[in-house]
Amino acid sequence: MEKRIWSKPEMHEFAFAANEYVAACWKINCNVELGFGFIDNNGDKLWDKVIDTLLTPWKKEWDWGELDFVDTDTPKNVQGCGEWHKGVEGVPDDGPEANAVWSPANGGDNYDVYYWRDGNGAYDVHFSKAEDAQWETNPNAS
Repeated sequence: MEKRIWSKPEMHEFAFAANEYVAACWKINCNVELGFGFIDNNGDKLWDKVIDTLLTPWKKEWDWGELDFVDTDTPKNVQGCGEWHKGVEGVPDDGPEANAVWSPANGGDNYDVYYWRDGNGAYDVHFSKAEDAQWETNPNAS
């Protein structure tokens, strides 16, 4: 019969550490007035029909894809839905920053906005004013 050596019982404590990066979801208000949005490719905050990418959806046949289309028609004005959207994904790690420009229909000055697409459909595009930022992390989103 083999002899076993007695050892004092020990207890080990293990700390759980997540091994994957978890991105924060955001809660953002779609708060723009009547107008249209575009990506300002030359930084002058003016819509240049040929080089800027329009972001306001008014032609159902558009395939948004990577938003790489160019359109030279007169844009149709749309208005923000005024709703808070929870669980917005795809926001940069350090939070939303202006990534487009909004041109108000009332003739006011163009201003910076953050635009995003909801996963609800290919044409579900939303905008939030960058100067009057209405966004916050949504820690309870999963």
